[in-house]
Amino acid sequence: MMNQIKIGAFISERRKAKGWTQSQLAEKLEITDKAVSKWETGRSMPDLSLFMPLCTLLDVTLNELFAGECIAEEKLKEKADEVLMDVITNWLGHDKWESKESDTTPENVLEVENVSKLYETENNSVLAVNDVSFQIPHGSFVGIMGASGSGKTTLLNLIATIDKPTNGTIRISGQNIVDIPDEAAAEFRRRHLGFVFQEYNLLETLTIYENIALALTIKEVSKERIRPTIQSLSEKLDISAILDKFPYEVSGGQRQRCACARAIVVNPDIILADEPTGALDSHSSQMLLSTMQSINEQLGATILMVTHDAFSASYANRILFLRDGVIFTEILKGQDFRKVFFEKILDVLTMMGGGQTDVC
Repeated sequence: MMNQIKIGAFISERRKAKGWTQSQLAEKLEITDKAVSKWETGRSMPDLSLFMPLCTLLDVTLNELFAGECIAEEKLKEKADEVLMDVITNWLGHDKWESKESDTTPENVLEVENVSKLYETENNSVLAVNDVSFQIPHGSFVGIMGASGSGKTTLLNLIATIDKPTNGTIRISGQNIVDIPDEAAAEFRRRHLGFVFQEYNLLETLTIYENIALALTIKEVSKERIRPTIQSLSEKLDISAILDKFPYEVSGGQRQRCACARAIVVNPDIILADEPTGALDSHSSQMLLSTMQSINEQLGATILMVTHDAFSASYANRILFLRDGVIFTEILKGQDFRKVFFEKILDVLTMMGGGQTDVC
């Protein structure tokens, strides 16, 4: 499993090799000194949104960061898959598969009530999310948009149990996730959440079928259930023909659809998508977004997607716009064609002052 203390020591070692203090690294990442201190002492891990900027600053790969050590080139592929397996296992948890206990499905999968997140340093404080409230009913496809620093990534991290709010309540399927202890977070994610990231996070030494089966295997779903479940889902996502191929043998769009399949195959309450088209070309992006739309409409999946891109957002049926940590406005697709909805999104962004950029 990932060794959080080892990772922290590695971050400290690479920072010192650059000749930086904790304050200087924090300034470059636009975070607090306290956050860097917690990483380096093994008390916490960086947020997902900071992994790639941190790797760039420290001149290490993502696999080296997760491993907590530099990896020799000749061992890179073998070690990379070993590290990624540890990450996935740590993320999903080890606990035995159990069906959801509730006999009834709440009308709202997600309820965010008066949520705020304050980051404090010795010199200043930043209110990244400020008294945000909204609800997402079952079967919705909701997008979150906003300029750089608007708070949308922070909000997603709070919903994903990666961070905890300073104030407020977040309920997923009726459970207040703010009360979940840190040591129980992996189990909660395993039972309730699905994730689609900009990076595919697929194991290169496993086939597409095996990558999708991995999530079910970790949950100890019986072999008899795994194959028919994957075959049925792969047909809906149009990846049946590539199940026996390896990730490096298929396109980026197909890899991302595989990642979508892995997210939904465990029947999560809600799928959280963080800039899912960020690494794709326009054609692959359109195919992935159509896939996500199909997952929502045909399979009833509830999706919350953070994106800076108006074209991607137009595939959702509702958009929340964040500015300076608060919900500026929201719009509903209703019966509009996607082109009309796209134009409405652009109008709101223009009214907000543009800002179709990534949030740190």
